[in-house]
Amino acid sequence: METGSRFGNARTGRAAGWEVKMRALLWVVGVIAGALVLLGLLLEAVRWLVIIGLIALAAVIVLAFVKGRQSTHNYPNRR
Repeated sequence: METGSRFGNARTGRAAGWEVKMRALLWVVGVIAGALVLLGLLLEAVRWLVIIGLIALAAVIVLAFVKGRQSTHNYPNRR
């Protein structure tokens, strides 16, 4: 095999230039894909945290209203 052939350098065992570029491209695509997957998981988690937070906020408002009504009924002379 000759130096710089499409199969790489037989004497040194090094990859040809296009193989190095392909390997770099695969790494870049892999890193971007991993980042997108993590971003999707993070956004999904944030969405559920917002939903849980809104439910908790509604529960606190309802409980505050109920407790406030109970305290006014316990003391009929106060308004």
